[in-house]
This record gives sequence, structure tokens and C-alpha cells, in this order.
Amino acid sequence: MKKLKSLLVLAVMAVAGLNVSAKAGIEAGYMNMSYTLSGEGFKVSNPSLNGFYVGVSDDIRLVAGLGIRVGLNYSYTADKSARSFIEELGMKGTSEKDHYLNVPLRVRYNFTLVPKVLKIQAYAGPVFSVGLSHTQSFDFQATINDETLGGSLKYNYYTGKFKSDAIDSAELEDSGLPTYKRFDVAMGGGVGIELINLIEVKVGYDWGLSERLKGDYAGSASCKRNMFYVSLGLRF
Repeated sequence: MKKLKSLLVLAVMAVAGLNVSAKAGIEAGYMNMSYTLSGEGFKVSNPSLNGFYVGVSDDIRLVAGLGIRVGLNYSYTADKSARSFIEELGMKGTSEKDHYLNVPLRVRYNFTLVPKVLKIQAYAGPVFSVGLSHTQSFDFQATINDETLGGSLKYNYYTGKFKSDAIDSAELEDSGLPTYKRFDVAMGGGVGIELINLIEVKVGYDWGLSERLKGDYAGSASCKRNMFYVSLGLRF
């Protein structure tokens, strides 16, 4: 964990400290985030979360078309019809929301097809991420201590706690829902094109490397986060 935090800090410092740049830029696009919780004797696939990301990046040119791109972006994904991992508790998932701050660090190669008009690119490298918020809302109905309770509540996947104004959410703390680590590392890559040295279109995929689970599930189950994205950017 300390190594991951150190790498994330160094990457952020690199974004902030670059003052000799071949081409800086801004970008935004569609993002799909998916993950599967699995262990001995079970496997639960979570519905895909769809959303967007926005960010900035900077290029360091090394030699010819080879370079390094460092970025910093914010991503938001959600599934408004997400179901609960633990259906037998009487909790029906109504929405799941995920907020991340991501620092991609890519080795990139540009190849010019038409000078000053069209370039193609391929890139690969890690993405260091920190979770800002990951929550799921539920419509809840169950019998606790011979009393039927119901209402709306929200679960925090980082703290493992529920929040509700309708019921005593402390009764649900041992629900069996997983808890996640905030820090995450993925590895991936993609391809793109650059038009008239200004407009950039990219598509890529990142595979999660870090185990997300902590608490009771850690060591007995596995959960990794994968991301697919399509983006449009401007290079300056």
C-alpha cells in the first residue's frame, strides 16, 4: 500500500511539474467500469457502471514518434438499476455510483500518415487511481427483532457503513456486503488518431491489477476493476 501511495504521489507531482511539453491537452469521454466478485464456490458479476471522465494530460517527446504521456482525470460512473450482492436480506439495489481520481502514465508512439493532417497512435501503461466515493442506494424491507422495517438507505463501500434517516442503519452493519480499498492500479492501452495537430480521438481498455477487497472478504475472495473508454480531446 505504501508503494502504491508513493507511485501515485510521484505521478501527480509529474503532472504538476512538467513545464517542457511537446503538446498539452484536455480530453473527455465515455467510460464503462465493471468488476466481478468471486471466491471459492461463488462468482457474482456486477452490472456495468456507465459514465464519463474529464481530464488534462501532457506529453514528453523522447525520440521520433516515441513519447510519454502523463494525465490527471476525474471519472464518474453509475448504474441506476444496480442489484444487491446480498438479495436475501431484502435489500433491492436501486443505484450504484463510483467516483475516482485517475493518473494514467502511458508510453506512446505516434506515426504520421499524412503530414499536418493525420497521425495514428498506440499507447500502453499503468493507471493509478484513488477512490473518492463509492456508494449504493437500496430500497430496504426486512423483519428485525419481530419488527418489519423499511425505507431507503445508502451503503458506503469504503467504510462498510449504512446511512439512513428512516431506520437504525447500525442494525445492518454485518450485512455481508463487501468493502473496498480506495487505492487501485490497472494496466492497459489503446489506439487513437490525431487530426490537423489538434483533434484527438482515442479508445482504450484497462485491466485491474489490485485486489480491491478488504475486511472479511480479503484473502478468501477476489475483486478487480476494469475500464473501457472512448474519448475526444484537443491538443495544444
